[in-house]
Amino acid sequence: MNLDHQTRTLGVNRILLAGLLFALGCHAIRCPAQPLPQPSLTDRLLAEDSGSLAALARERGDAVRGAILFSTQSLACTKCHAQGAADLLGPDLTEVSAERNDETIVEAILQPSKSIAKGFESVKILTQEGRVATGRVIRQDADTIVLRELSDANRLIEIARDDIDRMEPQTVSAMPTKLADQLTDRQQFLDLVKYLMDIAQTGHTPHVAASVPASRITSLDPQIHGTVLLDQFGCVRCHDDNAAEPTMYSSTPPKQAPLLTAAASRIDPHYIRRFIADPHGVKPGTSMPDLMQHLSDADREAASTAITQYLMSLTTEPFQRGSIDDKSASRGRELFHSVGCVACHSPRGDDGDELMADRSVALGDLSRKYSIDGLSAFLENPHSVRPSGRMPDMKLTHWEAVDLANYLVSGAGADVDRQPMPTDPDLIRAGRQSFNELGCVQCHVAEHGQTQPVQGRGRAGRYPSLAELNTTRGCLSGEPGAWANYQLDDTQRDAIRVALKSSAATLDDREQVVLTMATFRCDRCHTRDGWGGVSDQRDPYFHTSNENLGPQGRIPPPLSGVGGKLRSKWLRDVLVSGRSIRPYMKTRMPQYGAANVADLIDRFASVDPKPLVEIIQTQDPKEARKTGLELVGNGGLNCIACHTFQHKPAQTMPAVDLTEMAERLHREWFYQYMVSPQLVSPGTVMPSFWPGGKAIRKEILGGDPNLQIGAVWEYLLEGRQARTPRGLQLEPIRLLADRGRAVMLRRSYQGIGKRGIGVGYPGGLNLAFDAEQMRLAMIWKGDFADPGGVWRGQGHGTVRPLGSDLIRFQPGPDLDDAQTPWIVDEGRPPHHQFIGYDLDDIGRPTWMYRWGVVEISDYAVDSQDADSEQTVLKRAVKFTSKDQRDNLVFRVASGENVKAIDGQSFLVDDKLSVRIDPEHQADILQSETGMQLIVPLSLSPGSTTLEVQYRW
Repeated sequence: MNLDHQTRTLGVNRILLAGLLFALGCHAIRCPAQPLPQPSLTDRLLAEDSGSLAALARERGDAVRGAILFSTQSLACTKCHAQGAADLLGPDLTEVSAERNDETIVEAILQPSKSIAKGFESVKILTQEGRVATGRVIRQDADTIVLRELSDANRLIEIARDDIDRMEPQTVSAMPTKLADQLTDRQQFLDLVKYLMDIAQTGHTPHVAASVPASRITSLDPQIHGTVLLDQFGCVRCHDDNAAEPTMYSSTPPKQAPLLTAAASRIDPHYIRRFIADPHGVKPGTSMPDLMQHLSDADREAASTAITQYLMSLTTEPFQRGSIDDKSASRGRELFHSVGCVACHSPRGDDGDELMADRSVALGDLSRKYSIDGLSAFLENPHSVRPSGRMPDMKLTHWEAVDLANYLVSGAGADVDRQPMPTDPDLIRAGRQSFNELGCVQCHVAEHGQTQPVQGRGRAGRYPSLAELNTTRGCLSGEPGAWANYQLDDTQRDAIRVALKSSAATLDDREQVVLTMATFRCDRCHTRDGWGGVSDQRDPYFHTSNENLGPQGRIPPPLSGVGGKLRSKWLRDVLVSGRSIRPYMKTRMPQYGAANVADLIDRFASVDPKPLVEIIQTQDPKEARKTGLELVGNGGLNCIACHTFQHKPAQTMPAVDLTEMAERLHREWFYQYMVSPQLVSPGTVMPSFWPGGKAIRKEILGGDPNLQIGAVWEYLLEGRQARTPRGLQLEPIRLLADRGRAVMLRRSYQGIGKRGIGVGYPGGLNLAFDAEQMRLAMIWKGDFADPGGVWRGQGHGTVRPLGSDLIRFQPGPDLDDAQTPWIVDEGRPPHHQFIGYDLDDIGRPTWMYRWGVVEISDYAVDSQDADSEQTVLKRAVKFTSKDQRDNLVFRVASGENVKAIDGQSFLVDDKLSVRIDPEHQADILQSETGMQLIVPLSLSPGSTTLEVQYRW
């Protein structure tokens, strides 16, 4: 293009542009102007004088509200500022009081780069490879520099000096600009400034200090690692004479291999045969050894086929694969990646591939292994098959287990062998013989009635004890031979050798705690003394229902000092029953079985002393409780703004329930935490109301921190009976029966758990059935239920019965064996199975469940008594059995006191009348938890119906 052409083109463009501007100008005259963008809160505050803002904050700011703002996730101040912490991006604010006046506090928020605290400047490092890292230098020596990264305040980066190309100081503060824009209005800014002023005034008090562990664990000790491996691979089963008891190498009960009595009904026999023949090829990473590496291919195939036939002979239920429910599988995928499965097992991609197979507990190809029914039954009650608790009970409901099973077995290809495997009596006999001769019997229970594998040192005692092992031969040699092949690597073999040279007697209680945690993989979720915790790769799979709680709302709590924090009874409830206080945390606390982890309770207490704090005893507990009530409410420290109260979630966030704190915590730990929450629990969103050991609310109890904290503690000691603090006002959501139909709500109920099913009857009676323990749990009159605790808690919380005259019945199944009843706990009875329910034409359910060979249907209706015109609850319980069943009892009611009125009528706690049909007789049984009204049953083949009437 020549210059003349360019000039002509430019001239034309100018004419066009002028015409366009003219048109736009005319249009602008005819149309109103567009509004200008509004300035942000930061911009508006910068336009004011910082001195005037400081004066207003001191006059009108609320330090309590400011303390709560300081700890919110949106501001995230506690990520960079914590009392006693020296390695964060920002300083301990109690340490900089001499450097700050009121005006500079305002400027620090609005203009953070104007004045950066000495020692908290940032640097930018360019490495030889071209990587850029920006952060604060935490420590350095002649070889390395450690930065806390600006973009992720939780991350430390270590850079070798030899790798650094250039390092430059930065003039921009690590504190974000426009931080005030995270606030809703000017008053919140004044509240935050007032809190920071109070912190600056307190200064530093040296006596406030957190408990520090006696030693930190940076990695797993080889002896402990080796002992964990000895357990994982079941070495004691062949090399110890009493393999059912804790050994000299571990105080934890030894791992028991899966029970095989019904394996062939839940696992595809074709898979069993292939797995026995080549365990490491079929399931890489399995702890099942190859016992036939010394055999020819033909002999290996023959033995695996025969053993499979033997296992098939042990069950009358054939394997049935079932068909995948895609919607159920989709729900199962979400469950698998949220409730905690991926803490140990590999997360999966959209195509089902394992994303972290080399760092995870192997699952293998479950689509070829399990039927849907078989896997769902196992997931619902894993300890029935794996009693050692290494696969924990994740407290799945029946339908959650079904969803998860559908997901895990989805993807089975057309090449899966779907033909049934015929059985052969000769092969069954040969399989039983091979099962014994190869040593399978040393680890596995196969025969019905057997509870433990065969005792003694395998294969007629020809294996030496662990203490006598030559650690260069056999399983540890790495060579093929007539011994178990675990495919150990060199690191594993070396660790096992270290463990064999020592014993558990050389491990102190602190190390025994680490050993148990490593055995059950507690370290996948929890940290303790610097060891363990959620890895960076798995962090995205830990979720919360309330982001305001920050990381502590989704990451399981640290276990450092937990013995000095939690009372032993609460620890037992957590470890044995899986009790939880964090409904907002989607990752669940599993159950490992009492016999497997109960030892931890005493060990935690022995190694974690309670904090040494000064506690002033309250002279007048009643008056202290009144003051504590004031402090907890919105006129005091406003604890109720963030904490749940009696299962009612707070409006800001559903932090742990106030009414459970005194039941959970040691008083000494509570005092220490209140004074300095960030020091005790770094990263917590709990604000400090006594920064530097000095009270914000100086007008209450003379501003004495000990007296104030003591008053709060006295109030918390009231537990569930505590008076409701000011500031908690949630109107109930009323769910009622309507238009002659019953209403049903399947949710968690107080005292029942997640498998509670409530029913509101049109006649004004209500009940809740416990589908976990198969029992009538409670009955009441009037309005049905308030599901607000569940619906407001995004699926967590509990349903609250409305109405009046609530009667609760004792836990434990209604139907049980009279001679060997189930020992009641918070779990599910092992021999009871909930099947479901049917609804009649107005929505009233018939509960259906199974106990052994007995099938039960339980149908209740509301009915008006003809004589008294009172509405009563009539219950018809039908028992159907294929076989004769004697020595059974059915509990119809329970209470503190039960007395007979006549042969068929009884009075429970002077308020509930119970009448039994004339075909049955009832007995009164005294138990440890009260009295029970039971009906003895002797069931012949066929059906029997028990009718009961409740009037109250």
